[in-house]
Amino acid sequence: MTIVTTAFEEMLRSLMKDQGVSEMALVVEEHPIAGHNQEGIRKKVDAAFPLILKAATQWQPGKK
Repeated sequence: MTIVTTAFEEMLRSLMKDQGVSEMALVVEEHPIAGHNQEGIRKKVDAAFPLILKAATQWQPGKK
């Protein structure tokens, strides 16, 4: 399970292709993560956590 920001998604997908990985459990979050105050980070974490949990526990190849 991988978490990536939008700024690095294209690079990750290229790396996946180069390595022969057609799909993986992936959560893409808006870039940037840094530069937010504590409240801003908490909001990002609260929004992302359900997606991360689902990707880590329910993702299966071939299903989106």
